[in-house]
Amino acid sequence: MREQKDFGLLILRGTGLLLAGTFGVQKIGWYWSAVHAGKSLSSAGLAPLIARMGFPIPFALALWITFNESIGAFVIGCGFLTRLLAASAALGMAGALYTSVRLGEDWLRAALYLIVFTVLVLTGPGKFSVDHLLQRKKSPGPKAD
Repeated sequence: MREQKDFGLLILRGTGLLLAGTFGVQKIGWYWSAVHAGKSLSSAGLAPLIARMGFPIPFALALWITFNESIGAFVIGCGFLTRLLAASAALGMAGALYTSVRLGEDWLRAALYLIVFTVLVLTGPGKFSVDHLLQRKKSPGPKAD
């Protein structure tokens, strides 16, 4: 039964890889294009939308969201710093959900990612993760008498 749970958590963490491979790469591309076009980074990517929604420090939030949905999501998929990064991603998805609802756009994707990352915060990454391997190395094994 425990192994089934761990496989389930592995599949759930795969959502992070899906997010990184789709929206994360897209957001990095926005900034990459802006740099090559000589545009201001504060006018690229999500920063203008974040400013329009009234959130503070739009450029910093845009970078944080880009990190969450790219590097952070990839690392969640690997099962490293899972609870911390999933909490950060869940918070970002709460903002995405709020923004989607406020703009009258499709909010379902943000809601699903919010649920997935919240579950990972509550459960942890499971046995098939870097976090688990590091924890095993820290913990002393059973002592032989």
